[in-house]
Amino acid sequence: MSTPSIRPAFSAGRSLLEASMRSTARTSAAATTPAQAIRCFSATPVQNNIITFSRSSNETLDSILKELTEKVILPSHLPTPQRKKLFRSRWKQKLESDPIEIELDDLRIRLRHINAAGGEVPAARRALYQAMDNMHTAHDWRKLPGLLEALYFNASRRFLPTDWPKIIRKASAAGQLAVIFEALKRPTRTGLKLDSSETVQELMSAIVWQAGHDGKWSASATERAFRNAERVVQALEEDEHQLRGDAKALWEQTNRFPLKRDPQVLAIPVLFASVMVVKHKGGEVYRKKLRDYVDVLLKQWPENQGLLDLHPHEAYIDPTGVAYLMEKNKFLVAASPILRGLDLAIEAVGGASSMLGQKLALRRKPVRAEVTAALQAGETKGKRGAAVYETVFAEPQGQQAKNKTA
Repeated sequence: MSTPSIRPAFSAGRSLLEASMRSTARTSAAATTPAQAIRCFSATPVQNNIITFSRSSNETLDSILKELTEKVILPSHLPTPQRKKLFRSRWKQKLESDPIEIELDDLRIRLRHINAAGGEVPAARRALYQAMDNMHTAHDWRKLPGLLEALYFNASRRFLPTDWPKIIRKASAAGQLAVIFEALKRPTRTGLKLDSSETVQELMSAIVWQAGHDGKWSASATERAFRNAERVVQALEEDEHQLRGDAKALWEQTNRFPLKRDPQVLAIPVLFASVMVVKHKGGEVYRKKLRDYVDVLLKQWPENQGLLDLHPHEAYIDPTGVAYLMEKNKFLVAASPILRGLDLAIEAVGGASSMLGQKLALRRKPVRAEVTAALQAGETKGKRGAAVYETVFAEPQGQQAKNKTA
């Protein structure tokens, strides 16, 4: 089923990398070779433009990025014969006296022997997380998309399926969700693709948290969150974010929702549209948006099925599936906004006695039972799931004062 009525524009926006990523290609019309000059016994051109990083807010991050640049990123740009010389011990003495030289913006970098067997090459995933842990300013965080591209695309480092939700979660916790959207514009280069349920869920959860916790459900924060949720829905339609090969075949064979039509995903813009209609009198624009999303949601979501029943058994054993929902804490993070969205949507469409309200109630009831069970299990107390539950059921700032005086 297509969803043409809910496909908003995925705005490109101004690149956040301009401040942290400097291309080294020259613009001279006469130039026919890359500007970076490589010297090791003879001049050799590099492959592709090199991503570099400006000075950060702290020496620790600078040190991490410098080591990654010199031992992982720059070697990946060398032609294969030159790259092999860097890592082979028999070239060690020669490279001491005649190192490979790379010129970047008039800065000459000398590359000497790297003892990979001796642990001199940093583990890319570990170094990435160390770098993120030392990103303390917005300027620091703007380096993230470039760093992902340099490691994933240029250096061909691979990440685990669980890395992408973690990367999103760390950026969100730092209030830097914008860099995630920037990385999503180039999924084949940064590696950050919306092709797994947990990755999409983590991004939607981050948007919910930004609106509810950071923005206190104000009209402006909710509107921004709605736009961001729609950006996710639109990105899920794009070819670059689709599954490929065996993963795609497995998904189709097990009769699972395409992520772009997964009720678990579509329920999040329902939440934001409902908040705008019920709490902020958002007007006909948001009422129409809400009706469009609710229409698709009801067609995809069978009656009397909770969130856990939406997905087949195979989805719980697939690494790109929904096994994460079996953890009570993660389930509560995902289900709480959905339950709140269904509550408000019923109110927005005319109450539980209306036709649409009755249909929505048949989905809300089992979800409410699941959420109640997760809360009563006691495994989420003091954890993120409980915090998300409290956040989504909080009244918007300003409404709280009205309720107290009513």
